[in-house]
Amino acid sequence: MTDDELFARMSELEKESERQDVPSETALEMIALVETEIERRFPGQLMAPYREWRRRKIL
Repeated sequence: MTDDELFARMSELEKESERQDVPSETALEMIALVETEIERRFPGQLMAPYREWRRRKIL
């Protein structure tokens, strides 16, 4: 999975969880899994690469 695909998946998961009144346990687990992968690929940057990707997509 490329970085763009990973970030797109995170975006989809966020949108899905926002649509639900109470996100499912599985949705929260998937978000945590994707967050972990982003942090693994970008050590010490936490979610900054994802936030930057989202900012670029909005522009």
